[in-house]
Amino acid sequence: MLVRRKSSRLEEERQAVEQQVEDAFKLQSAGNEASDVALLRRNSSAYLPPNLGDNLRVAKHVIQDVYSLQELYERQHFVENVACAIAMTGVLLVILDNEYVVNKSSKLALRIANSVLTKILLSLIGWRFILERRILVRRNVLPPNVTVFRMPKQLMQLALELAVCFIIVPPGTDGSFEVREWKYFTDDGSCGAPFVVRDGSCYLEYVYPFEILGLFSLLRLYMIPRVIRNVSSFASYHTSYLGALHRVDTMTPLFAIKCFLQSHPFRLLLAAFSGTLVITSYALAIVEAPVNPNLAPLSNTVWLVALTMATIGYGDVVPVTTAGQVLLVFGGMVAGILLIAALSAALFALLRLDDRDKRFIHSLRLQQYDCELNQACASTIQTAWRRFHEFKPGTHPYRKRKENSVLFREMLFA
Repeated sequence: MLVRRKSSRLEEERQAVEQQVEDAFKLQSAGNEASDVALLRRNSSAYLPPNLGDNLRVAKHVIQDVYSLQELYERQHFVENVACAIAMTGVLLVILDNEYVVNKSSKLALRIANSVLTKILLSLIGWRFILERRILVRRNVLPPNVTVFRMPKQLMQLALELAVCFIIVPPGTDGSFEVREWKYFTDDGSCGAPFVVRDGSCYLEYVYPFEILGLFSLLRLYMIPRVIRNVSSFASYHTSYLGALHRVDTMTPLFAIKCFLQSHPFRLLLAAFSGTLVITSYALAIVEAPVNPNLAPLSNTVWLVALTMATIGYGDVVPVTTAGQVLLVFGGMVAGILLIAALSAALFALLRLDDRDKRFIHSLRLQQYDCELNQACASTIQTAWRRFHEFKPGTHPYRKRKENSVLFREMLFA
């Protein structure tokens, strides 16, 4: 419904611009140059090439291409936003399935819902690929009759997205699987808990339920930067056109994130820090629960992830499993270092003086300099006046010259 409303609005705007161009050409043929210039200088007809002459058909074709490209951009943004919402809903269902829901019927209902949402998500990813191809053709990046196999970059991205979003736990899957991790060799044949000795080595053995494989859906978080780009004011045909003139790709999520960091740094960093902390803590608690009771409570995992993101380590609680260590490395260390670095840069940028502050400080320094100069001049005048009154008539000329030299030095160093 939202896409239809936007399409109808764009269609009405396109028809209005075409009517303006028709009126402009009619007035031009009639010789009314003032009205012609007034109509052609409107913002809506600013996309027209300068040397159209009297070819009204070419002008309408250009306008139709412009608005069709803008409509494709809006459809792509709508598809990406809906796909991200469905992906995040699937991640939430996976966390509920692993952490809170115990009843088998409830687990089955959650997995069925997740399967349906995954099918919708895969179809939206395919739709986005089709829209991206149309946009590239409209922008003359690709030829009109290009095949899918001549788009290796886009095709590889599509295959990777489909593979990432396809990973789910099918409904009806029940049971568990055993994991055995080698840790280190032992000479005395003994290992501390929770390790076991096998063939002169210490192993960590534990059992995972099959629903824990749904944590691979956390890879769907890659869609969040696209939503950040779509909600910004840089994801439109106008910015794309201006960016192409300046050789800047404004449609990449990285460009939108950089602009957000410049305009609203603390909002973005706070949201990223909170989201990373919550998601990593839940995932770490799920993978460490079978073998590490210290990290089974969510509060302990939040404490561990927060300390790791702040580059602080007390060593009171640590992950034992390989999956937990990988989660803590990427969700805690890497993300934490990046976020802390970005936060530090934002703080230094906030404390840095801008142009208005520099001008104000410069004016204050000028006033201080003027005040010191006035005080020095006043001190010089007072010293000269005092020496003039202390001079007695009839004194020796040498003493007078000496007093004058002293007066000169005092005036010079005052």
